Amino acid sequence: MPASSKEFFLLADGSPDDVIRKASEMGFKIVALSSGAKEKVKDLVDPAHIVRVEEWPSKGEITLVRIKGPEDMSVVEETASTGKVLIDSEGWKIIPLENLIASLGGGDRIYAIAETLDEARSLLGVLEVGIKGVVMPLKDPSELKDVRRMLEEASPLQLVVAEVTEVKEVGMGDRVCVDTTSILSKGEGMLVGGSASFFLLVHSENVESPFTSPREFRVNAGAVSNYILVPGGRTKYLSEVKSGTEVLAVTKDGKRRAVSVGRAKVERRPLVLVRARSQDAEGWAVLQLAETVPLMKPDGTPIPVSEVKPGDQVLAYVEEKKARHFGMAVNEFIEER
Repeated sequence: MPASSKEFFLLADGSPDDVIRKASEMGFKIVALSSGAKEKVKDLVDPAHIVRVEEWPSKGEITLVRIKGPEDMSVVEETASTGKVLIDSEGWKIIPLENLIASLGGGDRIYAIAETLDEARSLLGVLEVGIKGVVMPLKDPSELKDVRRMLEEASPLQLVVAEVTEVKEVGMGDRVCVDTTSILSKGEGMLVGGSASFFLLVHSENVESPFTSPREFRVNAGAVSNYILVPGGRTKYLSEVKSGTEVLAVTKDGKRRAVSVGRAKVERRPLVLVRARSQDAEGWAVLQLAETVPLMKPDGTPIPVSEVKPGDQVLAYVEEKKARHFGMAVNEFIEER
């Protein structure tokens, strides 16, 4: 099962007023530990965004435990075995958390106070499972964008298995090869689709073939009219992608990372429409008809689009159906077909 979504709480202690206000505007929850920080926060943010740590134990939700040495770990383990725990460690952090995650069989009940974004990133990825969330101060409002990206990369997308319902050649058209500045691994590709709520996972061109050398940095993402998923939960048309654009590289397990585009290559090629369905959701992508353009089977195995047929199962990502305004989701009626 994919890891659950990660959480971030801004620690008001040590965070300037403008950071606290901006964090609240972006929807982040605010934690205040000292009495001075608690008073300050009340005047700065929406009360709904304030998390009162001292109330968590009484509500049975979470307990704050300060770790000064190995002798405190037994308290943490006992607390986390029945509820959520927020750890404030004065010394080592990674090793105690590794031991705790291993003994509990996961990190979904563990939160920790971090001091830097690098430390927070490490905590969210401990033993590849990571803890559930971090609490940390920030000095600069611009760091909140880095936090959002960190959470995105630490929280896998929930990919689904979709059944191909139609494969239809649609003639010549302009398609886009997205050449990144990163090496894409086997089982990694990009999410593209003709609908802003249904994306097919197209594998990178790092697969050996008798006729072409692998292009480990490339995804042949299809028609210029396709959407591609980019960081921040946004989309772009493939026609908008160019050098310097950031897009998401996604693995068969839904893990995602931002990669930069070094080149977007548009050429006229024969195209094919692949339509698929997952439960009540249906979508499609228009791709180049070529042996080097693979979709991905549920186990991550590439399947060339030239061999795909109705009844085949492929990996897809389905979002709640929403309209898009310059790539951002908005709540209004939309029908795409």
